[in-house]
Amino acid sequence: MKPVALVTTKPGFEPQLREELNKLPIKKKILWTPFRGILKIISQNPYEFLNIIKENKNNLKFLLRVIPLEMECQTDIDEIKKAVSFLINEKKESLKNKSFVVRCNRRGNHEFTSEVVERIIGKYVLDNFKDLNLRVNLKNWDFKINIEILQDKSYISIFQDEFNELVIQENIDNLKNLKRYVERPLNRSERKMDELIKKFPFIFENLNCVVDIGSSPGGWAKMLSKKAKKVYAIDTGELKINANNIIHIKKRAEHVDFEKDINEEIDLITNDTNLYPDESIFLTLKFAKYLKSDRYIIHTLKARKSKTKKEDLEQVLKILDQYKNIEVFEIVNLKANTKNELTIILKKV
Repeated sequence: MKPVALVTTKPGFEPQLREELNKLPIKKKILWTPFRGILKIISQNPYEFLNIIKENKNNLKFLLRVIPLEMECQTDIDEIKKAVSFLINEKKESLKNKSFVVRCNRRGNHEFTSEVVERIIGKYVLDNFKDLNLRVNLKNWDFKINIEILQDKSYISIFQDEFNELVIQENIDNLKNLKRYVERPLNRSERKMDELIKKFPFIFENLNCVVDIGSSPGGWAKMLSKKAKKVYAIDTGELKINANNIIHIKKRAEHVDFEKDINEEIDLITNDTNLYPDESIFLTLKFAKYLKSDRYIIHTLKARKSKTKKEDLEQVLKILDQYKNIEVFEIVNLKANTKNELTIILKKV
């Protein structure tokens, strides 16, 4: 399989779009990209995927655009030229005596602009395919050489006739009306919690009281509020969420007075704070004594650097060895974790 399309949605709605796309009757993988609102589809070929999208368009409420991809290469002008040349040679019989335009959508940091890429590739095509009698027409073109640049990877396609970018204007209009924070996912942390809920559903059953340490901006608290009767969100920062069962304790976790601020047994503790590994685990353990037996803790280990991840994990496990009633249930590397992160699931016995 290979990259066959980029699909876009309103930034923040990537999980909903991914869920819709997963239901499509075609073999595929759906990958996150570093760019908000953009997912990459891996499948057999772009033509089949585009047709499937068209057939199921009415079921895809979060899909804004589909950009079919024919070739992938490194983001390098010479490599892009090679990809363009390959596609033109492959389709040359249908391109003879036609007008064309080059369009480049660039995302990331580069030494060149999109306009520079367009001019270079346009000139390259005119200079190297004179036998096709091609001409440039910026408005009324017969085919478009489309270049999508995502940092170090570039994707090239030739659009003509039915094989073209698909824009769903109805969805664009509908998503404009959705409120930014109330109705959409917040950030990458929410994807981590989504993975955990799907992988360990039993952890999230019959939750009355949840304590979420380091809540801001609120990704985990928002998802936990749908699983628990009450979520104590501990953070000095603002929460960009709105749920009646979320209680914001606007303090540093180390300053929380449990008897005054919470004063009830805890069913689940979560911690996704950006602290040194030892500091973070000690905060989690501060609340663990109020956790019910046979209940769980979800703790994100955020290593100082990716190369210290093993060392930092060993340090945390050494600290946990001192707490005989807290067992390591599982250590997982979630898809949404960064290269510096591991997710530690603990259980109180």
